[in-house]
Amino acid sequence: VRELRTARPAAETWVKMFDKAWYQSHLDNLFATDSALSTFKGSTHSGLVEEFKRQDHARLAESAARIRRSAAERYIKALNEKRSQSTVVSIELNKKIRQMSLRKLMACAPDVVTAIAPCIMASPLSVSQLLPAQTLFDFVIFDEASQVLPEDAIPTIIRGRNTIVAGDQRQLPPTTFFALTDRDEDDEGIEFDGEGMESILGLMCGFVEPRPLEWHYRSRDEALIAFSNEHIYDGRLLTFPGIGSAEAAVQHVYVAPSKVDGQEQSSSAEVSRVVELILEHAERRPDESLGVIAMGIKHARRIDEALQAERRQRPELDEFFAENRPESFFVKNLERVQGDERDVIILSIGYGPDRSGKMLYRFGPLNYDGGERRLNVAVTRAKSRVTVVSSFRSTDLDPIRLRASGAKLLGRYVQFAESKGANLGREGAVEEIAANDFEGDIAGALAAEGFELIPQYGVSNYRIDLAVKHPSEPGRFLLAIECDGATYHSSPTARDRDRLRQQHLEALGWRFHRIWSTDWFYNRSEEIARAKQVYQDALVGGPPKADKPTVSSGEKKPAETTMLRKLRRPRIQRGCPIGDYSDWQLVEIINWVNSDDVLRTEEEIIEEAARQMGYERKGRRIVEALENAVRHSRR
Repeated sequence: VRELRTARPAAETWVKMFDKAWYQSHLDNLFATDSALSTFKGSTHSGLVEEFKRQDHARLAESAARIRRSAAERYIKALNEKRSQSTVVSIELNKKIRQMSLRKLMACAPDVVTAIAPCIMASPLSVSQLLPAQTLFDFVIFDEASQVLPEDAIPTIIRGRNTIVAGDQRQLPPTTFFALTDRDEDDEGIEFDGEGMESILGLMCGFVEPRPLEWHYRSRDEALIAFSNEHIYDGRLLTFPGIGSAEAAVQHVYVAPSKVDGQEQSSSAEVSRVVELILEHAERRPDESLGVIAMGIKHARRIDEALQAERRQRPELDEFFAENRPESFFVKNLERVQGDERDVIILSIGYGPDRSGKMLYRFGPLNYDGGERRLNVAVTRAKSRVTVVSSFRSTDLDPIRLRASGAKLLGRYVQFAESKGANLGREGAVEEIAANDFEGDIAGALAAEGFELIPQYGVSNYRIDLAVKHPSEPGRFLLAIECDGATYHSSPTARDRDRLRQQHLEALGWRFHRIWSTDWFYNRSEEIARAKQVYQDALVGGPPKADKPTVSSGEKKPAETTMLRKLRRPRIQRGCPIGDYSDWQLVEIINWVNSDDVLRTEEEIIEEAARQMGYERKGRRIVEALENAVRHSRR
């Protein structure tokens, strides 16, 4: 009030002046009473974040070492306590011929075999052949459980005490499509019995509430998963924007349909174009893995045969097609690609119009129950780019004729590819997420410094607060600026908000920069200068390498076996009669032998103790005395 009387500002500013004084007084009070606020400094806090990230990496390494050690201890314990089983296994390992089958060996020596191999991987259909029908494992884990029929899962479940089922109900159901008929999947009028479609995943969801895993890591560009996230997962997946490039991640290649009868299920023109794209990729981008997905078996076979014919004329490309590559080239039909991923995917529809140009709407498996799930698998296999090849355009399809869910989704996906990933086919206006006042203030200040940026960049629930464009490369971004606003605080764990999100963005090529609100409010000019420096560094040096686990020089390295014993060497008179040692002296020797942390069986402990005591030969009295000392030591 005193200020209003003396300065006499315009009356319309009085309310704003009062509001500022009111809020400033609350802010001053918070800083005066809350030491965490009053002592906050962005550089110090960032240092703590980096220390947390280092320790979190080290914790993962320590956990792996601890698991290995625990497995080794269990193995030694099994050898000590199950002598008869150990003998059986030892005999079988030393046989040259006529070894016991795994099923019989597991029945005779289950404890020792599972200690030697604590994790065994097998398909559900082979479990009954390999393993006896008894409880052998603590846990049975099903991966890709949406493809496992309940009746095929039961033999595996009864061999474990607990069951973990992992899968995606929006992906391929059990592959019974071809088992129910002798006819080709392209035949018109096929009758499909859906009773066998239920999987062990769907069955288990009726017993317990499933825990969703919503972070998506495969796609290096959000456009590769955006369509499925919109139409299959209802926008629940948490995806991360890529830095972009001049080349769209999703593309469409239109091939004029053949004017010959019998081409409706596998267009020859489309086969030829796909082969051209494959050879072009092998020649120009051999370092990128490639896979070809065809909607039908017939079309996949024709592409493979045409490719083999062309390859005979191009032997210089044989290295690219070698089967021993880490991610080897493949041509597969729709039903066989779940679990596969490649840098680049060519998705060839194959189905098309007849010679008159009339669409027949025969889309094979897509026309039946679960067709949309099959398409979902096909369109999410690529890590960098996907090219859709078809002999029709989205405008050639009559929505009324697209009755099945899979066929409808195919029409939308072709439209999506034609738009290079821009048109998701959403109904109604999409609500844009606006930057809050804090982020808007930063955006305005940096824009004044020449930054060209987009607030809330992305298409899923996770958005980059401020994405800075590259000044000379259209379509590419350079810098991801995040604030400690709503997005930061929405993560429930420090690992998510302070390590994993930044780590994944950097793996996608972003340079990451954090602006803390307190620093911005009180050191605005310094924060602008810091952001400009990071921007210039990114221009010169490019994106940093993704965060990788490190162990500092002052940190204990995990699980390194050392022969140095921790206990002082007891008094040992080499060659002295065993009877000259008291019981407690023998226990002391055993404890000293074991203090090097090397895992040994009881026989190996006795062997080492006898060697240290100078006994070249071990008689019955020596063995009995040392066995007794080992038993007392374990107590």
